[in-house]
Amino acid sequence: MQTKRVLAAIAAAGLALSLTSTAVSAKQLNYVVDDSKKRDSVSFTSDAPIELIVGKTNNITGKISVDESMDLSKPFTATFNVDLASIDTGIPLRNEHMRDNFLETKKFPTATFTVKAQPGLSGVLKDKQKMTIKATGDFSLHGVTVKKTVPVELTFFKNCETTQSKFENCDLIHIKSTFNIPFKDHQIKRPEVVFQKLADTVIVTIAATAKRDLQQR
Repeated sequence: MQTKRVLAAIAAAGLALSLTSTAVSAKQLNYVVDDSKKRDSVSFTSDAPIELIVGKTNNITGKISVDESMDLSKPFTATFNVDLASIDTGIPLRNEHMRDNFLETKKFPTATFTVKAQPGLSGVLKDKQKMTIKATGDFSLHGVTVKKTVPVELTFFKNCETTQSKFENCDLIHIKSTFNIPFKDHQIKRPEVVFQKLADTVIVTIAATAKRDLQQR
């Protein structure tokens, strides 16, 4: 009986050590969105009966932290920030109205989307393969944060020959997403000067590339 207890204790200790070792060996890799050449883009489209308005900016930053296995079912986080004051609609006066009276960028300078690992999300990012996921997270705009689920297309590039034309280093994650933003969700009031020219909902499109952070320790 004593021998069985000793063996059971040894087995339990071995299992605990194995689990601890696995937890310690797990590593998170960081990928950063911050292109100094401004090749990332965020655009919004307002398709109202009177006028089609398209605004664009290249000022988007972000960070993705994912398990080294690139398995999205394991813990990961992603945060993206867009500088709203830099949005350009092509007309200086309209830009001023959009920033001062519509988005109120002096009070609310950025839009932020934060995603964390979630049940039901699965798939492993593989070299040169596209994966489309439904990402749910906290979307903050105009001082109001809402839960939002958006489709995101991810393409992982590990091959240097494929990626070096864009970045000096390998390991990139290309991100594309298109989703709707209803103004009422964020308590945004359309200014009278452009009231009839703005739709109630705008379509946002994001195209960005996250580069592996080789300075990570």
